[in-house]
Amino acid sequence: MKAWILTAFYLWKDIWSRWVETPGAVLARLAVGVLLAALMLLAQAALLLAERSLEVRVARMGAQVLTVTESITSDANTRPALGQLLRSVTDRADLIALRQVAARAEDEFGRTLLVWVYGDDTLPALAQLLGAAPEAAVHVINPQLPKGLPLRVTVDGRDYQSSVLHAPSWLQRYGANQPIVLVPASIGQSWLATGWFETALLIERTGDLPKLAAAVRAILQLEDRTHAQVQSPEALLRELDDLRRVQHRAQTGAGLLGGIVVALVFGSIAVLEYSQNRFVAALLRSFGAPAPLIVIRYAVEALFLTTTAVFLAVWLLVSLHAWLFALAGFEPALLQRTTLDPYSLELVWHQARWLAIGAVLSLFPVGFGLRQPVGRVLQ
Repeated sequence: MKAWILTAFYLWKDIWSRWVETPGAVLARLAVGVLLAALMLLAQAALLLAERSLEVRVARMGAQVLTVTESITSDANTRPALGQLLRSVTDRADLIALRQVAARAEDEFGRTLLVWVYGDDTLPALAQLLGAAPEAAVHVINPQLPKGLPLRVTVDGRDYQSSVLHAPSWLQRYGANQPIVLVPASIGQSWLATGWFETALLIERTGDLPKLAAAVRAILQLEDRTHAQVQSPEALLRELDDLRRVQHRAQTGAGLLGGIVVALVFGSIAVLEYSQNRFVAALLRSFGAPAPLIVIRYAVEALFLTTTAVFLAVWLLVSLHAWLFALAGFEPALLQRTTLDPYSLELVWHQARWLAIGAVLSLFPVGFGLRQPVGRVLQ
């Protein structure tokens, strides 16, 4: 045991003396490690931010929301509305049919409102939304006003008492640019005589949005509703899946490449250092020092330098994170590390482990060198 301690102490002093004598070798390994770690973590952060940005876009559109729109004009009384036409798919989706009419509306602050009329068939889907607000004749959706705020609204020359709702996720994008007033058909039936712009929202429940979209398109084609437009997040969802596959492949490929480079650079330097000190290593082995302890000495040095390089790369990227990705065009809200931290310990380790594996693999040449008989080296 005493021999082990003395040998370990000597090897530690040997590491320190070599660092002082040849700082270039140490700096070279640190520089390579920092560069590789920074590139790998930067690429991972970019892919994570791109994925998050796409997820936000999908959420704004509604990840499981299918939107069908159609303008109903001259034949408003002869053609079934979208809400009636799409009832056949309500076994797999919640249907919300809203009709935008041309009635003039504004609130007590003088802001113009879009007027959407809903019928009794939409009440079940709106029950939770309307039930959470104070009782009122009409309801205003305006994200800029406090929820539940009493508000006087003038619609088509008549005043109504309303309360403010905060739109659910599937409706937020419609009230983003202009507030909306939801009016029951009992009040707005007369405004439908001249036509309307109908929006039917289908909130998918079964988890198979493409199947729902195919069924809706088949119904519209069968009924010859060629002017109806279907807005579906299918393309964005496919893009998100593709991005995640690319992210996984890129992380694996960059990790393998980084590990190979570390193994080659660290291994080459380790071989040179071992060649210069193989006589001392053989002498230590002749005194009883085990070969694994000498390998551990190289392993500790390599892993220490790799860990230091990773920490330096993380510090550098954290310092430049907002500036770099703002230049790349990402939204400022996505760059808040409280929302998404690409440099968390779990994510950093996901890439740094490849460098650690490369550092360990760099020891194989030294291990093969230590297999030579002591007598042959000391001759």
